[in-house]
Amino acid sequence: MSTSGYGRAMLLLLCLPIVFVAGCWDSKDIDNRLMLGVMGLEKRSVDSPLNVWFRFPLPKGAQDGTTSKQDFFTTNQYGQTVSDAMNKVRYKLPKALDPSSTRAILLDESLAKTGVDPYLEFAIRERSVPLDAVVAVIRGNMERIFTHANPTGELTGIYTKLFFEKYAGGIPRKNRTMLWEVYAKLYNPLHSNLIPLLTEGKQNSYVLAGNAIFVKDKLVGELNLDESLLYEIFTHRFHDSEVELMSKSDIRIVHNHTRVSTSFKDGKPIIRLDTSLVTTLIDSSRYRRQNASEVVAELEADLNAHAKSMFEKTQRLGADVFGFGDRFRIRLQPSEYEKWPEMFKHAEISYSFRVDLRNTGLEFLD
Repeated sequence: MSTSGYGRAMLLLLCLPIVFVAGCWDSKDIDNRLMLGVMGLEKRSVDSPLNVWFRFPLPKGAQDGTTSKQDFFTTNQYGQTVSDAMNKVRYKLPKALDPSSTRAILLDESLAKTGVDPYLEFAIRERSVPLDAVVAVIRGNMERIFTHANPTGELTGIYTKLFFEKYAGGIPRKNRTMLWEVYAKLYNPLHSNLIPLLTEGKQNSYVLAGNAIFVKDKLVGELNLDESLLYEIFTHRFHDSEVELMSKSDIRIVHNHTRVSTSFKDGKPIIRLDTSLVTTLIDSSRYRRQNASEVVAELEADLNAHAKSMFEKTQRLGADVFGFGDRFRIRLQPSEYEKWPEMFKHAEISYSFRVDLRNTGLEFLD
C-alpha cells in the first residue's frame, strides 16, 4: 500500500467512532423538560410512606394563554424511596422530570428525627441532584411552603438558595449547608451535622429559627439564633457583618478571628478558643448612657453566656458540630474515631473574647 493510501485508511479508521457517538438521539429539548427547582421530603411517622414534594419554575412563555399568574408548578408523590417517588411522578407529568437544576432540598422535621441517610443516599449514588444544593429542615406545613408563591417573586428554587447566599439574603446566623457537606459528615464520626432550621412564615415562605443539631443522621436538638452566631464565629464561617442587640446599645461585629488550640491531658481532649472581634457602635440609648468599657463588658458577658449554653447543648448530646474532632485525627487511632462523640462529651473547652470597639463618637465617651 502506498503512503497516501495508508494515510487515507488511517484517517477513515479514526473517523469511524464519530459515526457512533455523534447526534442527539437521547436528548430532550428544553421546552420538553420540567426543571426541578426545590424538592421537599416529608414523612410524618415511621410507618407512613415518604411524601416527596416537587416545585418547578415556569418560564413566562408557559404562562401565555392561561389565567394563572403563578410562575411555578407544584406536585407531590408518595413512594417507598425518593427514587421510587421520582419514577412514579413521571407517569403524571407531561414533560420530562429534570432534577439537575435542583437548588434546595427541604427536610421535614419529623423525617429528620427518624434519620435522613436513607433519603439522601440517592443523590450521591445517582448524581442527578447537584451536590451544591442547599439543605434545610422545615418545621411547619410543607404543603403550604410548596404551594404558596414566593413573596418577592424570585423563581422557584432560586428563592431558597438566595435565602442563604452571602451575596444575597445570607447573614452570619444563616448557616448555609450544602448536600455534599451533609452526606460527608454522616460518615465522619469526628464531625456532626448542623443544618439550618426554618419555620413556616406568615408573610414570607419561611423564617430562620436556628440550626438543627444532628447525631449521625438524626435530629436531636437545636441551637437558637444567638448560639448560631457563636458557631459561625468559632468555625470561621462568619462573613459580612452581624448586629448584636444589647440592653443599652447595638453593636455591629464587622470582623473576627478565632485561634483554636487543642491538646490531650490524661486522655481528655483540651480545646481552647481565643477570639478577637472588631466591632462598631451603631446605636445607643440616650436615656441609659454607657461608656465604651461598659459596652464592651456587656458584649463580652453576652457572648460568654451564648457560648456556655451552646457548648452545654452540644456536649450533652455528644454532637461535635464544630469539627474539633478533625483536629484530633492524627492523635487518635482509626479504631478510636467512633469513640470521639463520647470523648467530646467530657472535653474541657474554654474560650475568651477580646473586643475592639470602634466608632463610639466623641459625645459618647466620658
